[in-house]
Amino acid sequence: MIRIKQSSPMHTIQDLGRFGFASQGVAHAGPMDSIAACWANSMLGNPVNSPFIEIGGGGLVAEFTKSANVAIAGAWGDFTLDGQPLIGPGCYPVKAGEVLKIGRLSSGLFTYFAVEGGFDMTPYLGSVATCQRDALGGADGSGNALAAGDALSHETSQLKPLRLIPRRHLESYQAPLICDLIMRHSEHFDSTAIDHFFNQSYVVGREQSRMGYRLEAQTSISARRPRYSMPIPLGGVQIPPAGQPIVLMRDHGSLGGYPMIGTLTRRSLSRLAQRSAGRVVSFRPIKRDEATTEFLKYQEFFGDFR
Repeated sequence: MIRIKQSSPMHTIQDLGRFGFASQGVAHAGPMDSIAACWANSMLGNPVNSPFIEIGGGGLVAEFTKSANVAIAGAWGDFTLDGQPLIGPGCYPVKAGEVLKIGRLSSGLFTYFAVEGGFDMTPYLGSVATCQRDALGGADGSGNALAAGDALSHETSQLKPLRLIPRRHLESYQAPLICDLIMRHSEHFDSTAIDHFFNQSYVVGREQSRMGYRLEAQTSISARRPRYSMPIPLGGVQIPPAGQPIVLMRDHGSLGGYPMIGTLTRRSLSRLAQRSAGRVVSFRPIKRDEATTEFLKYQEFFGDFR
């Protein structure tokens, strides 16, 4: 069992998400960075949809009452196991009585913590993913974040040697990011607006949440308002009246009234999720078949990807 000694509202139980219920207004939920989350489970030999902990902003302290093999991926910083620094994303053997501390992050926003065999959780609408907005998922099924005093059940493991994620697969979360965008054919944007959208850089604004990220640029994007609300997808890029883009994240609503210029690929969405306020972002158009090929490669590599 793992006892949570310190936590925050940004620490939640997730899996790859709750799909198929958008028509009922239920959010996808799931990991902000799908790639890092899949790495955490994959390194342990777990199915990648096994439950894991998403740690937003660091600050988690967990005590192990029995031995376990754990994997940590994604954002990195001051991480220790029983006072000894962890050297990088990968798998670590943990003995009963040891304490894991996920401290201040130095790169990225979201860290993923999985245990061999997965956490023992009851799914709701086919998933354990926490969505606080919908009051669904998590350790108790009611959408609550993890809190000090929570206890998470898992299998006892025969300890295995330390193993790191290969460096070629690690992401720099501080470098300028070019996001691939599948264009949406829409009468709401003229050619000038599209040129402005692609031919400038943006910075990630301070309005960041699991619902969406607001981006800021020097030139506003002009768009004609739709006459009615429409379904909006995960990764959709909306242009509100102020002309500064909003990227829809995991807990976004199912309908929106702002015009949408396109949708990010899942890889680009994962990479954007790790960018903190002030980081530089730009966009480039990508064909739908290219995006599909990229998505299927991730599915083949991890065995699942959403």
